[in-house]
Amino acid sequence: MFVDNNDKKITIRDFTFGDGTPRIAVPLYGSSGEEIFAASQVIRKEIDRLDEKYKDHPECKVSVIEWRADYYRNVEVPENVFNILRHLRQLFVDRVLLFTFRSEEQGGEIRNDRAHMHMDLIMRNVMTSGLVDMVDVEFTAGNYNIARATTAAHRSGIAVVMSYHDFEKTPHDMEIEEKLRQMEILGGDILKIAAMPKNQFDVRRIMEMNQREVIERSKPVALISMGELGKISRINCKESGSCLTFAAIGKGSAPGQISVDELISKLIKQ
Repeated sequence: MFVDNNDKKITIRDFTFGDGTPRIAVPLYGSSGEEIFAASQVIRKEIDRLDEKYKDHPECKVSVIEWRADYYRNVEVPENVFNILRHLRQLFVDRVLLFTFRSEEQGGEIRNDRAHMHMDLIMRNVMTSGLVDMVDVEFTAGNYNIARATTAAHRSGIAVVMSYHDFEKTPHDMEIEEKLRQMEILGGDILKIAAMPKNQFDVRRIMEMNQREVIERSKPVALISMGELGKISRINCKESGSCLTFAAIGKGSAPGQISVDELISKLIKQ
């Protein structure tokens, strides 16, 4: 169950998003149950090590475990998905569990037609399981699908990360602003846009825009610049006001992700 504080912040479990502290999310993925279980054990062991290493900085602990279910080859089998979620919920009982089902268009492993065809059923099963805290809903899924997903999520006490990715460019400011406005209208609880920069100006522009949108929007915002150029946006998220940043334990899930250990060490120095 999440709490909308109605003051640009939401709280899930022990973590508040939008209070000026960038929350760290770690992606978890695998094509089979065995791979997912093995990866989850590696992540659990590493976050426990990092909790101890940085025990004087609890604000920098990993907050979110994101299961990238689009990598899982049996994602359309409800029983299999439920068993994996049950395992993840038990293993990460002290963290926020985010379910992400990413289409190919948005950087995922599922063809767009297949993703959108099965999204409603998969999301419904996940939301009624009572095992997740947040779900990722793609802004490109269409208003009807988005409305159904966000309504069902909120009915189940689940927060929505509404996301949009552009792997070719960084959209103009007005386009980003309009997307964020629509995301808010459509029921997003965390508004996330990740874009590929062509130069340092794009990186600085998206970070400065995050600063402005934190003031303008009534929901927490996370604007991310991807790739090698954009790494600084993942690190200087305190400066930009981004509520969420993604880092890797093992292989990352997006261009420019750095290791959690490196990210935490840099956040502490800011």
